[in-house]
Amino acid sequence: MSVESNQLTIQYIGQVGVILRKNDIAIAIDPYLTDSVDQLGGSPDGFWVRRYAPPVKPETLTDLDLVLCTHEHMDHMDPATLRVIAEASPDCRFGAPKVCLPALEAMGIAPNRLQALGVQEAWPFAEGLNIQPIPAWHEERVQDEAGWDHYLGYMLEWDNLCLYHAGDTLLTDELVKTLSGYTIDVGFLPINGRDIFRNRVGVVGNMNALEAADLAAHLRFDIVVPVHFDMYPNNSEGIAPFVDRLYQKHLGQKFHIFQPGETLLYNKVR
Repeated sequence: MSVESNQLTIQYIGQVGVILRKNDIAIAIDPYLTDSVDQLGGSPDGFWVRRYAPPVKPETLTDLDLVLCTHEHMDHMDPATLRVIAEASPDCRFGAPKVCLPALEAMGIAPNRLQALGVQEAWPFAEGLNIQPIPAWHEERVQDEAGWDHYLGYMLEWDNLCLYHAGDTLLTDELVKTLSGYTIDVGFLPINGRDIFRNRVGVVGNMNALEAADLAAHLRFDIVVPVHFDMYPNNSEGIAPFVDRLYQKHLGQKFHIFQPGETLLYNKVR
């Protein structure tokens, strides 16, 4: 087995966004590279304020082959980011839950570049790369009458690697059961949690830091990457509880906390 089959380059671009590069294929998941959320109405003044500027300009992403969006919330499917990416990478495809496709078309992305994704079947995107949508519970699991999920995570089986991006989700028994069928090398998990005060202003929550740490250890991720904690302070519980949980309860569980824009070469050794 070649060394390259065990390697992957990961760049963290903020919130839950990552760019994965392997075998001359580049995939962005939930890229959010503007301050569009800050401009949203309906929340208390000053509730949404980015802590740092986008670490990457979307117009510089000229080599993307695929963008995966987990759901339609703006910090995951941002029109201002995706329109620019679609122009900068004219051959790039876009995969998302079926419910998101009309909004992507409204951004000016041609229908033949779009792929509706659902848990019903995997998408064989390229040789050696299979993408399996995973259900997500963004407070709850939402499906249309035909069974298409509104919220998804993605399992990428890429050569000898298995990568899981949870998108936005609670931790549920059903999710644990679904993930138990995989040996996950790298898992990206949200850790911002939820509470009634955020719910009152329309913020839909996720698993918290302790649950994310426990999930990674329970399923024996090779490495867990916490996301959804560093951009918007009013929708975060910080990073300390996550690190403390790992050191106090799951010593030996590997993790990596990215700085915005940081790139990591992951090399599977197990």
